[in-house]
Amino acid sequence: MDSSPMAFGAYDANASTALEATATVVSTCTSGAAALITMNAGASAGSGSADAPVRRMTAGAGKYLIYQVYSDVARGTVWGNTSPTGVALTGTGVSQTLTAYGSVLAAQPAAQGVYSDQLGVTITY
Repeated sequence: MDSSPMAFGAYDANASTALEATATVVSTCTSGAAALITMNAGASAGSGSADAPVRRMTAGAGKYLIYQVYSDVARGTVWGNTSPTGVALTGTGVSQTLTAYGSVLAAQPAAQGVYSDQLGVTITY
């Protein structure tokens, strides 16, 4: 499995629309094998359920930006850490690329800084 970084770019707390970005998750599974790809809540998670984790980037103690990762381009289905919120696929024997769609909520008060987070991605066969 391999993945690319999700780079949101500069955040403007005065913007009225969410800041969006994408990343890819690449997996190679045995042809015909059923797999489930899940993502954890990240290193700076807020309180919330495993089905729809509250993900936060941090720029140090007390500095957070809330964001979310979705499995669909409309950004309606949170890509989570459970069977119902993971992405199921059937292996083909060659690399398959899935897109992760990210969104940073608009109009969050945020201190200046470089914000980041790291998610764990798991493939279960």
